[in-house]
Amino acid sequence: MINLLILILILFSINVQAETLNLKKSIELALKNNLLIQEKLAQIKAATESVKVAKSEFFPKFQTSYSYTRLGEEPYMIAKNVPGQPKFVMGPQDNYTWDIGFIQPIFTGFYLSSQYRLSKLGVDISKLEKIEAEQEVIRQVKVSYFKVLLAEKYKKVAEIAVKNLSAHLKDAKALYDIGIIPLNDLLKSKVALANAKQDLVRADNNLQTAISAFNILLRFDINHPTKIEDILTYKPLNLTLNEAMKIAIKERPEIKQIAKRLEQMDVQIKMAKSAYYPQIAMIGKYERIGDDPGIDGTGYRNPDQFYLTLEAKWTFWEWGKTRAKIKSLIWRKKALEKILEQLKDQIKLQVKQAYLNLKEAEKNIETARISVEQAKENYRLTDLQYKNQITTST
Repeated sequence: MINLLILILILFSINVQAETLNLKKSIELALKNNLLIQEKLAQIKAATESVKVAKSEFFPKFQTSYSYTRLGEEPYMIAKNVPGQPKFVMGPQDNYTWDIGFIQPIFTGFYLSSQYRLSKLGVDISKLEKIEAEQEVIRQVKVSYFKVLLAEKYKKVAEIAVKNLSAHLKDAKALYDIGIIPLNDLLKSKVALANAKQDLVRADNNLQTAISAFNILLRFDINHPTKIEDILTYKPLNLTLNEAMKIAIKERPEIKQIAKRLEQMDVQIKMAKSAYYPQIAMIGKYERIGDDPGIDGTGYRNPDQFYLTLEAKWTFWEWGKTRAKIKSLIWRKKALEKILEQLKDQIKLQVKQAYLNLKEAEKNIETARISVEQAKENYRLTDLQYKNQITTST
Protein backbone atom coordinates (compact mmCIF):
# COMPACT_ATOMS: atom_id res chain seq x y z
CA MET A 1 0.00 0.00 0.00
CA ILE A 2 2.81 2.41 0.94
CA ASN A 3 4.67 1.59 -2.27
CA LEU A 4 1.51 2.33 -4.26
CA LEU A 5 1.12 5.74 -2.59
CA ILE A 6 4.76 6.57 -3.30
CA LEU A 7 4.28 5.60 -6.95
CA ILE A 8 1.17 7.81 -7.21
CA LEU A 9 3.03 10.76 -5.68
CA ILE A 10 5.94 10.28 -8.08
CA LEU A 11 3.62 10.13 -11.09
CA PHE A 12 1.74 13.21 -9.86
CA SER A 13 5.03 15.08 -9.42
CA ILE A 14 6.05 14.17 -12.97
CA ASN A 15 2.71 15.38 -14.35
CA VAL A 16 3.00 18.69 -12.49
CA GLN A 17 6.52 19.25 -13.73
CA ALA A 18 5.62 18.23 -17.27
CA GLU A 19 2.64 20.59 -17.49
CA THR A 20 3.13 23.19 -20.20
CA LEU A 21 1.65 26.60 -19.48
CA ASN A 22 0.15 28.91 -22.05
CA LEU A 23 -0.02 32.67 -21.62
CA LYS A 24 -3.64 32.69 -20.44
CA LYS A 25 -3.03 30.07 -17.75
CA SER A 26 0.13 31.87 -16.63
CA ILE A 27 -1.78 35.11 -16.14
CA GLU A 28 -4.51 33.31 -14.19
CA LEU A 29 -1.96 31.73 -11.85
CA ALA A 30 -0.16 35.02 -11.30
CA LEU A 31 -3.39 36.88 -10.53
CA LYS A 32 -4.41 34.15 -8.10
CA ASN A 33 -1.10 33.91 -6.24
CA ASN A 34 0.34 37.43 -6.41
CA LEU A 35 0.95 38.94 -2.96
CA LEU A 36 0.32 42.52 -4.09
CA ILE A 37 -3.16 41.62 -5.34
CA GLN A 38 -3.88 39.78 -2.09
CA GLU A 39 -2.83 42.94 -0.25
CA LYS A 40 -5.23 45.02 -2.36
CA LEU A 41 -8.06 42.57 -1.64
CA ALA A 42 -7.42 43.02 2.08
CA GLN A 43 -7.48 46.80 1.64
CA ILE A 44 -10.86 46.56 -0.14
CA LYS A 45 -12.26 44.59 2.79
CA ALA A 46 -10.84 47.13 5.24
CA ALA A 47 -12.38 50.02 3.28
CA THR A 48 -15.72 48.18 3.19
CA GLU A 49 -15.67 47.89 6.98
CA SER A 50 -14.92 51.63 7.17
CA VAL A 51 -18.19 52.25 5.29
CA LYS A 52 -20.02 50.29 7.98
CA VAL A 53 -18.32 52.38 10.66
CA ALA A 54 -19.38 55.62 8.95
CA LYS A 55 -22.94 54.35 8.48
CA SER A 56 -23.24 53.48 12.18
CA GLU A 57 -22.72 57.14 13.07
CA PHE A 58 -26.23 57.95 11.80
CA PHE A 59 -27.86 55.81 14.48
CA PRO A 60 -28.29 56.48 18.21
CA LYS A 61 -25.55 55.47 20.61
CA PHE A 62 -26.65 53.66 23.75
CA GLN A 63 -24.67 53.62 26.96
CA THR A 64 -25.11 52.66 30.58
CA SER A 65 -23.22 53.33 33.80
CA TYR A 66 -23.26 52.36 37.47
CA SER A 67 -21.59 54.45 40.17
CA TYR A 68 -21.16 54.73 43.92
CA THR A 69 -20.45 57.98 45.78
CA ARG A 70 -19.90 58.38 49.53
CA LEU A 71 -20.25 61.88 50.93
CA GLY A 72 -18.30 63.21 53.89
CA GLU A 73 -21.59 63.59 55.74
CA GLU A 74 -25.26 63.43 54.98
CA PRO A 75 -26.41 66.49 52.99
CA TYR A 76 -28.65 68.77 55.03
CA MET A 77 -30.51 72.06 54.87
CA ILE A 78 -30.44 74.69 57.65
CA ALA A 79 -33.77 76.34 58.39
CA LYS A 80 -32.55 79.84 59.24
CA ASN A 81 -36.03 81.24 59.80
CA VAL A 82 -36.86 78.58 62.38
CA PRO A 83 -35.81 79.20 66.00
CA GLY A 84 -32.66 77.25 66.78
CA GLN A 85 -31.93 76.91 63.06
CA PRO A 86 -32.41 73.14 62.96
CA LYS A 87 -30.78 70.96 60.28
CA PHE A 88 -32.91 68.84 57.97
CA VAL A 89 -31.23 65.86 56.27
CA MET A 90 -31.75 66.06 52.46
CA GLY A 91 -30.20 62.81 51.33
CA PRO A 92 -28.15 59.77 52.28
CA GLN A 93 -24.41 59.63 52.84
CA ASP A 94 -24.09 56.60 50.51
CA ASN A 95 -25.34 57.15 46.97
CA TYR A 96 -25.71 54.47 44.27
CA THR A 97 -26.68 55.46 40.74
CA TRP A 98 -27.47 53.45 37.61
CA ASP A 99 -28.47 54.99 34.30
CA ILE A 100 -29.03 53.99 30.69
CA GLY A 101 -29.37 56.45 27.84
CA PHE A 102 -28.91 57.32 24.21
CA ILE A 103 -27.64 60.13 22.01
CA GLN A 104 -29.19 60.58 18.57
CA PRO A 105 -27.54 63.09 16.21
CA ILE A 106 -30.16 65.11 14.33
CA PHE A 107 -28.10 67.68 12.44
CA THR A 108 -24.30 67.79 12.18
CA GLY A 109 -23.83 70.37 9.46
CA PHE A 110 -23.69 67.55 6.86
CA TYR A 111 -20.62 66.09 8.60
CA LEU A 112 -21.96 62.55 8.99
CA SER A 113 -23.35 62.30 5.45
CA SER A 114 -20.05 63.60 4.09
CA GLN A 115 -18.09 61.13 6.20
CA TYR A 116 -20.22 58.30 4.82
CA ARG A 117 -19.65 59.49 1.25
CA LEU A 118 -15.91 59.74 1.94
CA SER A 119 -15.76 56.13 3.12
CA LYS A 120 -17.60 54.88 0.00
CA LEU A 121 -15.14 56.74 -2.20
CA GLY A 122 -12.40 54.96 -0.25
CA VAL A 123 -13.85 51.62 -1.37
CA ASP A 124 -13.90 52.82 -5.00
CA ILE A 125 -10.25 53.86 -4.75
CA SER A 126 -9.25 50.53 -3.21
CA LYS A 127 -10.95 48.67 -6.07
CA LEU A 128 -9.16 50.83 -8.64
CA GLU A 129 -5.84 50.15 -6.89
CA LYS A 130 -6.56 46.42 -7.21
CA ILE A 131 -7.29 46.84 -10.94
CA GLU A 132 -4.03 48.74 -11.35
CA ALA A 133 -2.16 45.98 -9.52
CA GLU A 134 -3.79 43.33 -11.73
CA GLN A 135 -2.83 45.19 -14.89
CA GLU A 136 0.75 45.53 -13.68
CA VAL A 137 0.93 41.82 -12.86
CA ILE A 138 -0.48 40.94 -16.30
CA ARG A 139 2.12 43.20 -17.93
CA GLN A 140 4.95 41.63 -15.93
CA VAL A 141 3.76 38.10 -16.77
CA LYS A 142 3.56 38.89 -20.49
CA VAL A 143 7.01 40.48 -20.53
CA SER A 144 8.51 37.58 -18.56
CA TYR A 145 6.70 35.00 -20.72
CA PHE A 146 8.13 36.41 -23.93
CA LYS A 147 11.58 36.77 -22.34
CA VAL A 148 11.51 33.02 -21.71
CA LEU A 149 10.46 32.38 -25.32
CA LEU A 150 13.19 34.71 -26.57
CA ALA A 151 15.78 33.00 -24.38
CA GLU A 152 14.64 29.62 -25.76
CA LYS A 153 15.11 30.92 -29.31
CA TYR A 154 18.60 32.22 -28.51
CA LYS A 155 19.50 28.85 -27.02
CA LYS A 156 18.15 27.11 -30.12
CA VAL A 157 20.27 29.37 -32.32
CA ALA A 158 23.31 28.60 -30.17
CA GLU A 159 22.62 24.85 -30.43
CA ILE A 160 22.35 25.08 -34.22
CA ALA A 161 25.60 27.05 -34.32
CA VAL A 162 27.38 24.37 -32.28
CA LYS A 163 25.94 21.65 -34.52
CA ASN A 164 26.95 23.42 -37.74
CA LEU A 165 30.42 24.34 -36.49
CA SER A 166 30.97 20.78 -35.24
CA ALA A 167 30.16 19.53 -38.74
CA HIS A 168 32.41 22.23 -40.19
CA LEU A 169 35.28 21.19 -37.91
CA LYS A 170 34.83 17.59 -39.00
CA ASP A 171 35.11 18.68 -42.64
CA ALA A 172 38.12 20.83 -41.83
CA LYS A 173 39.90 17.92 -40.14
CA ALA A 174 39.26 15.72 -43.13
CA LEU A 175 40.60 18.36 -45.51
CA TYR A 176 43.61 19.02 -43.27
CA ASP A 177 44.44 15.33 -43.00
CA ILE A 178 44.76 15.08 -46.78
CA GLY A 179 46.73 18.34 -46.93
CA ILE A 180 44.16 20.47 -48.72
CA ILE A 181 43.86 23.21 -46.04
CA PRO A 182 46.57 24.68 -43.79
CA LEU A 183 46.71 24.21 -40.00
CA ASN A 184 45.61 27.82 -39.52
CA ASP A 185 42.22 27.07 -41.10
CA LEU A 186 41.77 24.05 -38.84
CA LEU A 187 42.61 26.12 -35.74
CA LYS A 188 40.12 28.80 -36.81
CA SER A 189 37.41 26.14 -37.01
CA LYS A 190 38.30 24.87 -33.52
CA VAL A 191 38.20 28.40 -32.06
CA ALA A 192 34.86 29.10 -33.74
CA LEU A 193 33.39 25.91 -32.24
CA ALA A 194 34.78 26.73 -28.78
CA ASN A 195 33.24 30.20 -28.94
CA ALA A 196 29.93 28.71 -30.06
CA LYS A 197 29.95 26.31 -27.11
CA GLN A 198 30.55 29.26 -24.75
CA ASP A 199 27.65 31.07 -26.38
CA LEU A 200 25.48 27.99 -25.81
CA VAL A 201 26.38 27.89 -22.11
CA ARG A 202 25.61 31.58 -21.84
CA ALA A 203 22.29 31.14 -23.67
CA ASP A 204 21.32 28.26 -21.39
CA ASN A 205 22.15 30.35 -18.29
CA ASN A 206 20.05 33.21 -19.63
CA LEU A 207 17.16 30.80 -20.23
CA GLN A 208 17.35 29.41 -16.70
CA THR A 209 17.43 32.95 -15.29
CA ALA A 210 14.39 33.93 -17.37
CA ILE A 211 12.49 30.83 -16.19
CA SER A 212 13.38 31.59 -12.55
CA ALA A 213 12.08 35.14 -12.89
CA PHE A 214 8.90 33.76 -14.47
CA ASN A 215 8.52 31.26 -11.60
CA ILE A 216 8.75 34.05 -9.03
CA LEU A 217 5.92 35.94 -10.74
CA LEU A 218 3.73 32.83 -10.59
CA ARG A 219 4.81 32.11 -6.96
CA PHE A 220 6.39 28.81 -8.01
CA ASP A 221 9.61 27.48 -6.57
CA ILE A 222 12.46 29.39 -8.20
CA ASN A 223 13.95 26.15 -9.56
CA HIS A 224 10.66 24.69 -10.85
CA PRO A 225 11.18 23.26 -14.37
CA THR A 226 8.45 25.38 -15.92
CA LYS A 227 7.59 24.83 -19.58
CA ILE A 228 5.59 27.29 -21.68
CA GLU A 229 3.88 27.13 -25.06
CA ASP A 230 5.32 29.01 -27.99
CA ILE A 231 3.25 31.75 -29.62
CA LEU A 232 3.62 31.79 -33.39
CA THR A 233 0.60 33.86 -34.37
CA TYR A 234 0.50 37.64 -34.47
CA LYS A 235 -2.52 39.94 -34.73
CA PRO A 236 -1.81 43.47 -35.97
CA LEU A 237 -3.04 46.34 -33.80
CA ASN A 238 -5.94 48.05 -35.55
CA LEU A 239 -5.74 51.30 -33.61
CA THR A 240 -4.38 54.71 -34.49
CA LEU A 241 -2.09 56.48 -32.04
CA ASN A 242 -4.79 59.01 -31.14
CA GLU A 243 -7.32 56.24 -30.52
CA ALA A 244 -4.86 54.43 -28.25
CA MET A 245 -4.21 57.62 -26.28
CA LYS A 246 -7.93 58.31 -25.83
CA ILE A 247 -8.52 54.79 -24.53
CA ALA A 248 -5.60 55.08 -22.12
CA ILE A 249 -6.75 58.45 -20.72
CA LYS A 250 -10.28 57.09 -20.30
CA GLU A 251 -9.50 53.65 -18.89
CA ARG A 252 -6.21 53.84 -16.97
CA PRO A 253 -6.98 53.14 -13.28
CA GLU A 254 -4.33 55.64 -12.11
CA ILE A 255 -6.33 58.49 -13.66
CA LYS A 256 -9.59 57.16 -12.23
CA GLN A 257 -7.98 56.98 -8.80
CA ILE A 258 -6.98 60.64 -8.84
CA ALA A 259 -10.46 61.58 -10.09
CA LYS A 260 -11.91 59.77 -7.06
CA ARG A 261 -9.40 61.47 -4.76
CA LEU A 262 -10.52 64.83 -6.14
CA GLU A 263 -14.07 63.85 -5.20
CA GLN A 264 -12.77 63.00 -1.75
CA MET A 265 -11.21 66.46 -1.48
CA ASP A 266 -14.60 68.05 -2.26
CA VAL A 267 -16.20 65.93 0.45
CA GLN A 268 -13.48 66.83 2.95
CA ILE A 269 -14.04 70.53 2.22
CA LYS A 270 -17.76 70.02 2.90
CA MET A 271 -16.89 68.24 6.15
CA ALA A 272 -14.68 71.15 7.22
CA LYS A 273 -17.51 73.61 6.47
CA SER A 274 -19.78 71.68 8.85
CA ALA A 275 -18.05 73.53 11.70
CA TYR A 276 -19.95 76.67 10.64
CA TYR A 277 -23.26 75.03 11.61
CA PRO A 278 -24.74 74.20 15.01
CA GLN A 279 -24.75 70.57 16.11
CA ILE A 280 -28.20 69.33 17.16
CA ALA A 281 -28.80 66.09 19.04
CA MET A 282 -31.47 64.40 21.13
CA ILE A 283 -30.37 62.94 24.45
CA GLY A 284 -32.46 60.52 26.46
CA LYS A 285 -31.60 58.97 29.84
CA TYR A 286 -33.29 56.80 32.44
CA GLU A 287 -31.74 57.08 35.92
CA ARG A 288 -32.29 55.14 39.13
CA ILE A 289 -30.80 55.99 42.56
CA GLY A 290 -30.58 54.40 45.99
CA ASP A 291 -28.64 54.28 49.24
CA ASP A 292 -27.67 50.64 48.81
CA PRO A 293 -26.33 48.52 45.90
CA GLY A 294 -29.86 47.42 45.05
CA ILE A 295 -30.72 51.07 44.12
CA ASP A 296 -34.21 50.83 45.63
CA GLY A 297 -34.42 54.55 46.38
CA THR A 298 -33.24 56.79 49.20
CA GLY A 299 -36.51 57.84 50.78
CA TYR A 300 -35.77 61.46 50.05
CA ARG A 301 -36.92 61.67 46.44
CA ASN A 302 -38.35 59.50 43.70
CA PRO A 303 -36.05 56.53 43.02
CA ASP A 304 -36.08 56.84 39.22
CA GLN A 305 -36.34 59.51 36.56
CA PHE A 306 -36.42 59.78 32.76
CA TYR A 307 -34.88 62.73 30.92
CA LEU A 308 -35.32 63.76 27.29
CA THR A 309 -33.17 66.65 26.10
CA LEU A 310 -32.89 68.44 22.77
CA GLU A 311 -29.41 69.93 22.66
CA ALA A 312 -27.94 72.44 20.22
CA LYS A 313 -24.23 73.31 20.35
CA TRP A 314 -22.53 75.90 18.22
CA THR A 315 -18.87 76.78 18.32
CA PHE A 316 -19.04 80.19 16.70
CA TRP A 317 -15.48 81.47 17.17
CA GLU A 318 -12.15 79.62 16.89
CA TRP A 319 -9.85 82.42 15.69
CA GLY A 320 -10.04 81.47 11.98
CA LYS A 321 -9.34 77.75 12.50
CA THR A 322 -12.19 76.51 10.27
CA ARG A 323 -11.47 79.02 7.51
CA ALA A 324 -7.77 78.08 7.46
CA LYS A 325 -8.61 74.37 7.36
CA ILE A 326 -10.93 74.89 4.38
CA LYS A 327 -8.28 76.92 2.52
CA SER A 328 -5.69 74.22 3.20
CA LEU A 329 -7.96 71.59 1.67
CA ILE A 330 -8.67 73.79 -1.36
CA TRP A 331 -4.94 74.20 -2.02
CA ARG A 332 -4.38 70.47 -1.62
CA LYS A 333 -7.10 69.88 -4.21
CA LYS A 334 -5.38 72.27 -6.64
CA ALA A 335 -2.11 70.39 -6.14
CA LEU A 336 -3.87 67.10 -6.88
CA GLU A 337 -5.32 68.57 -10.08
CA LYS A 338 -1.79 69.41 -11.25
CA ILE A 339 -0.69 65.86 -10.46
CA LEU A 340 -3.55 64.61 -12.64
CA GLU A 341 -2.39 66.79 -15.55
CA GLN A 342 1.18 65.50 -15.19
CA LEU A 343 -0.04 61.91 -15.08
CA LYS A 344 -2.03 62.35 -18.29
CA ASP A 345 1.07 63.70 -20.05
CA GLN A 346 3.17 60.77 -18.79
CA ILE A 347 0.56 58.24 -19.94
CA LYS A 348 0.36 59.84 -23.39
CA LEU A 349 4.15 59.56 -23.69
CA GLN A 350 4.07 55.92 -22.53
CA VAL A 351 1.40 55.11 -25.10
CA LYS A 352 3.31 56.82 -27.90
CA GLN A 353 6.56 55.03 -27.05
CA ALA A 354 4.78 51.66 -26.88
CA TYR A 355 2.90 52.37 -30.12
CA LEU A 356 6.07 53.32 -32.02
CA ASN A 357 7.94 50.29 -30.66
CA LEU A 358 5.08 48.06 -31.77
CA LYS A 359 5.00 49.49 -35.27
CA GLU A 360 8.77 49.09 -35.53
CA ALA A 361 8.50 45.47 -34.40
CA GLU A 362 5.73 44.84 -36.95
CA LYS A 363 7.99 46.05 -39.76
CA ASN A 364 10.89 43.97 -38.47
CA ILE A 365 8.89 40.72 -38.62
CA GLU A 366 9.01 40.48 -42.42
CA THR A 367 12.58 41.79 -42.52
CA ALA A 368 13.67 39.11 -40.06
CA ARG A 369 11.86 36.41 -42.03
CA ILE A 370 13.73 37.40 -45.22
CA SER A 371 17.03 37.60 -43.31
CA VAL A 372 16.56 34.06 -41.98
CA GLU A 373 15.97 32.66 -45.47
CA GLN A 374 18.98 34.56 -46.78
CA ALA A 375 21.17 33.34 -43.93
CA LYS A 376 20.16 29.72 -44.58
CA GLU A 377 21.05 30.05 -48.27
CA ASN A 378 24.33 31.83 -47.48
CA TYR A 379 25.30 29.05 -45.07
CA ARG A 380 24.47 26.36 -47.65
CA LEU A 381 26.53 28.08 -50.35
CA THR A 382 29.44 28.84 -48.03
CA ASP A 383 29.55 25.26 -46.74
CA LEU A 384 29.47 23.95 -50.30
CA GLN A 385 32.21 26.36 -51.40
CA TYR A 386 34.38 25.37 -48.43
CA LYS A 387 34.05 21.71 -49.20
CA ASN A 388 35.06 22.48 -52.80
CA GLN A 389 37.89 24.75 -51.55
CA ILE A 390 36.43 27.85 -53.17
CA THR A 391 36.50 29.68 -49.80
CA THR A 392 38.26 29.38 -46.41
CA SER A 393 37.11 29.21 -42.75
CA THR A 394 37.14 32.98 -42.49
